[in-house]
Amino acid sequence: MKATVVSFLLLPVALLWFPAVVPAAENPARPTWRSLTFELPPAFTVTAELEDIDASAAPLVERPRALAPKTPRLLHLKVATRLQWFLSTKTWLGDLWLQPDWRALQRNRLKSGRSRNLKIYRYAEHGVYRLRYQPRDGKDDPPSQWPLTSEQFYPYSPKVARRCGTVSDPYALLIHLSRKQAPDTPLCLFNKHSVYEVHLRQEGVQSFAADFQRDGERVQGRIEAERWRILPTPLEPEHNPEAFEFLGMEGVIEVLRDPATHLPLQIHGYVEALPQARLRLTRVRSR
Repeated sequence: MKATVVSFLLLPVALLWFPAVVPAAENPARPTWRSLTFELPPAFTVTAELEDIDASAAPLVERPRALAPKTPRLLHLKVATRLQWFLSTKTWLGDLWLQPDWRALQRNRLKSGRSRNLKIYRYAEHGVYRLRYQPRDGKDDPPSQWPLTSEQFYPYSPKVARRCGTVSDPYALLIHLSRKQAPDTPLCLFNKHSVYEVHLRQEGVQSFAADFQRDGERVQGRIEAERWRILPTPLEPEHNPEAFEFLGMEGVIEVLRDPATHLPLQIHGYVEALPQARLRLTRVRSR
């Protein structure tokens, strides 16, 4: 039964990354971009794509009390992260399905490299299911045929239930940071094993030399960018074995944002082998 469910729900990677054919809904809370690319050549690249899809098209895993879509349309955020140093290359392909109120329904994360695996985070009423799939030894099967090797459920603590009206996913920060009005109240985000309360705090301005392509046209010039900090605090420190992560970065994460377009221009944080990683915006495709 599990193999049948997995093969049906997990689309091949090529299909997950096929461009959207459904027109985007007009939502003033939505960011103005359809895709963003950030780069630290040649080692680090992040590409994000945002689309609207029919809720029936989301490959949501069925689990007891898992959250069901409450609207006919969902947001689908796709994030590809590529990290390369020396002779080593790692790639993570992420897919996040969100309701229009930013409540997370499911995130898939496909990791390539020597320790290939697929993790699915399925959000439920009172916690998050984490499913892990890995290829069979000596086999080169596609991810849709990998067996389920472990499954855990991480229930929300009473503290999370009291403080969090909505629980979302760290990937959603990319959307919140590029909205016209960034949230002035903390966000509750499930990282890997537990929920963090995340504050977005503006800390002045910083002059930034922008140089990127927007819809095929080059944008250059100095921008007095807003400097934002991502400040995560674990709500369940006793169940928090791993650091908060956003786009492969950990530690103190800072974002420079254009006050006019609200585009994130630079993201700065700690990355393995790149302690002072600064991802710069290089390409934008507008909605």
